[in-house]
Amino acid sequence: MNIDEVLDEKLTPDQKAAAIDTANEILCLACAGSGKSRTTAYRIAWLVANGEAPDSIVAFTFTEKAADSIKRRVAEALQSVGISTDIMGAMYIGTIHGYCQHLLGQIDAIYRQFDVLDENRLVLYLVSRYPSLGVAGLRARARGNSYFAAIKETAGAWKTINDEMLEVEDVQQYDPELYNVIAALRDGLVMSQYIDFSLMIRLVADAMIAQHPGAEEATANLRHLLVDEYQDVSPAQEALIQELHSRSESLFVVGDDDQAIYAWRGADVSNILNFTSRFPQASQHELAINFRSTDAIVDTANRFAADELGASRIEKTPAAYQNITPRDFGIHWFDRREDEGKWVAQRIAELIGTAYVESDGEVRGLTPGDFAILMRSTRVAEMDGSPRHAAFTNALVQRDIKYSLESGGGPFERPQVSALRDSFNLLRQRSPSRGEVQALFNDVVIPAYPQADFNALARLMTHWGRLIHTPRAGARRRVYPQQLVHDLLEAFNLAASDFSDEVMRDIGLFSRMLQDVESVYMSVDSVGRFREILNFLENVADSGYDVSTDDVVQRPDAVFVSTVHKAKGLEFPVVFVVDAVNARFPKNKSKYSGFLPDEMIRPAIDRGAYHSTRDEEARLYYTAITRAERFLYISGAGLQPGGKRPKKTSAFTLRLQHDEIRDDSATLPAGLTQAPQRQRVDEVVLPTSFSDIKYYLRCPMDYRFRKGFGFSPPIPEMFGFGQTVHTAVGKLHEEFSAAQPTQDEAAAVAEQVFHLKHVPPSNDPQGNPGPYERAKEKAVDIVKIYAETYGDEFVRNRQIEARFEIPAQDSVISGAIDLLLKQGADGEIVEAEVVDFKAIEGGVPPEENPKLNWDDLSLQVQLYAKAAREVLGENAQTGSVHLLKDNQRVNVPVDQPALDAAVANVEWAVQGILSNDFPSRPAGEKCRDCDWGRLCPKEQQRFSFTGQYPPELSTPQGMNRVAACCDPDDED
Repeated sequence: MNIDEVLDEKLTPDQKAAAIDTANEILCLACAGSGKSRTTAYRIAWLVANGEAPDSIVAFTFTEKAADSIKRRVAEALQSVGISTDIMGAMYIGTIHGYCQHLLGQIDAIYRQFDVLDENRLVLYLVSRYPSLGVAGLRARARGNSYFAAIKETAGAWKTINDEMLEVEDVQQYDPELYNVIAALRDGLVMSQYIDFSLMIRLVADAMIAQHPGAEEATANLRHLLVDEYQDVSPAQEALIQELHSRSESLFVVGDDDQAIYAWRGADVSNILNFTSRFPQASQHELAINFRSTDAIVDTANRFAADELGASRIEKTPAAYQNITPRDFGIHWFDRREDEGKWVAQRIAELIGTAYVESDGEVRGLTPGDFAILMRSTRVAEMDGSPRHAAFTNALVQRDIKYSLESGGGPFERPQVSALRDSFNLLRQRSPSRGEVQALFNDVVIPAYPQADFNALARLMTHWGRLIHTPRAGARRRVYPQQLVHDLLEAFNLAASDFSDEVMRDIGLFSRMLQDVESVYMSVDSVGRFREILNFLENVADSGYDVSTDDVVQRPDAVFVSTVHKAKGLEFPVVFVVDAVNARFPKNKSKYSGFLPDEMIRPAIDRGAYHSTRDEEARLYYTAITRAERFLYISGAGLQPGGKRPKKTSAFTLRLQHDEIRDDSATLPAGLTQAPQRQRVDEVVLPTSFSDIKYYLRCPMDYRFRKGFGFSPPIPEMFGFGQTVHTAVGKLHEEFSAAQPTQDEAAAVAEQVFHLKHVPPSNDPQGNPGPYERAKEKAVDIVKIYAETYGDEFVRNRQIEARFEIPAQDSVISGAIDLLLKQGADGEIVEAEVVDFKAIEGGVPPEENPKLNWDDLSLQVQLYAKAAREVLGENAQTGSVHLLKDNQRVNVPVDQPALDAAVANVEWAVQGILSNDFPSRPAGEKCRDCDWGRLCPKEQQRFSFTGQYPPELSTPQGMNRVAACCDPDDED
């Protein structure tokens, strides 16, 4: 088939018209359920099939999950026309943050060692630097004079400055006190080598505006830019998009202004509303056919949006593709919230097992995973203190219906997690007494961990009480709370507890909280610092981290209880929009309460950003009701838990009108029949990296702890040393691209780049150098020796770090390659070599060093060589591991059989992961070096999923079988 035939088969005429449009600017208005991801994916395939280079295509998605969906469809289209899917790795399909992070590394290699701060880590950064940044001076203006409110508002002001492309210096003339804090935060992030998402985009946008040479080189191949969910981009993102488009030939934006629900965090819906005004020659397409919902849902939702938003929206003409029965649309009102919750649970129980006809004609019985309960807020407390979701989740529990709580459950509701936090809290004031530890053990620990050992707990509390509360003197101690988590779990005898996956994931979430702590704290080595962490766990972590029962690979077969924001992009056969009462949905209007001066934030406020508006509430309501496929129920209740005055029906609900809407809550819709229950299984492509895969190939239980449950390992003593040496080598090649650096020049680069976050410098580096100074000296020596030994690589070669993706069966393996490109006399590339730089010692000969895992090292080089050849178009004839500490380069086989074996091992591991097969595969050396050795039962288990072991790997040691496949019966 050719690409035109594929598009005719897979797309509607409207979708195809948008996909093949050749205009410079294209606006694709995609109504709910109209196949916008499909259209975007087939446009990418159409571009490639018509000769456009894969590396000329950049597509931004709102989430990585959306990117995976588009990648899957692009791969299907390319396969249909006989084009290898390997070329997909040369294009970029992913979030704008991921793209900017990669570009920053191209602009300046030093950004490759910057740590990224998400929202929680940014808060922790401010907590850890609270006095030095001067945040205390802002506390009086925070709501309730709250310490954490001041921190959150400071973080908000910083992000807003970047998102709005405002200048930090402009704050000074309106609010000098705030300016001092924000300027100190800006400078501190750079000095400590941290970057948050807002700064990441801002820096790239500024570099593009300034025409930075590195930015120009990194985007030189760009020709086609695609942007999904365009209605939700911020001013900084829009500035970047426009800069990229000024260097590209086409800009394709797709979105729906009716689903613009992120103005509260800075998104500017006017970007899509005014697109054709800004680009008068732009093409405009409407994807009007809704493949998801019934006529009643589509017509009612569109009429609601038109009536509520009027001229503040783009007029559309959506229509349902089909109107399959059975279906139901109900609006119901209850006297009490408890009655509403019981009715929802009852209706779910009544509909489970109902025969449901899928779009492809398959008939199956509905299962719990086909139901969603959506509300404006799940966390906010009722008048009696219970969370908003409680009436519904309690009713589901009473009917023994499994549910998944998204953006609603507090992590410390689980007794096993609460026991960990309570154990931390026992160390707040002093080293606890035996009686205090015994009380904790009896009242908190044993009910959560029945196999716990009191004597072990008493010993570790003695140790940690001494460690935390010993006055600090002399050299700075290394105190890492993640180690305390592991010590507690060992004393609690987690290895013998046999908890469910849900419990283990929640314990893993606590471990990740402490990983966030350690990402910004050099060491928690004082009582004050330790108490800061306890305060974070009590005041921020409970609301800042979502408890989810989502599995690693696919959504669980459980009722989806969630906020509407979390349901964006999802769809369900049956949707309940609950708690639809005035002052809740829509919520009352609110004013901007942040720290930024009115003179600076006013333009954003005037467009509706950073506060609650009726328009955004209406768009959120529209988004909620359009998640439903066939069954939609909207409900509310007059009397709320603990409330005294009855609420009124939502003004939004009162707008809904259609002949099919019923208000009879007692009877089921007509035409229901039963069918065997079968869960809807979405197509799954497992996105992963070599680092993820290697854990499974070493021991599937290792992968399960790390990726399935989310546990974090304790920080090693010299964490970050390898990264900073690697970055120095990259920076050296960046600055000396045509000539060999001298020893002094190499040393200067290494000293400039060197950075360790978790090893403190000595107070007297000259007279009494410590571990930091010795590590720096070692890094300088490594870089100097490298520059001297491999000087020819600077004269005729250039080193680049290139990102890649390799589609394998049911997976996409991503990573970044260090490539040495050998150039001819005219600058053409004549040879490429994959070099994996490792800051580890090899020994002599390194192939015989038992501490080097040549299975891991070889597999990584071989995957990189495959990517260099088939994804990036560079014919890598050789591959090697460069052991920087002793300056040895060991060749790794990269012939075709070696590459085929590497891919076969990856695909075997992916099948095991998708099969949820995670047996424990203990072995002596492997378990001694394992991060989870004290938490794992270490019981030898067999694989259960079908499929023979993968082929042996080609390594410098010879042919080796990966560690997970070494059967105990075969071992000595």
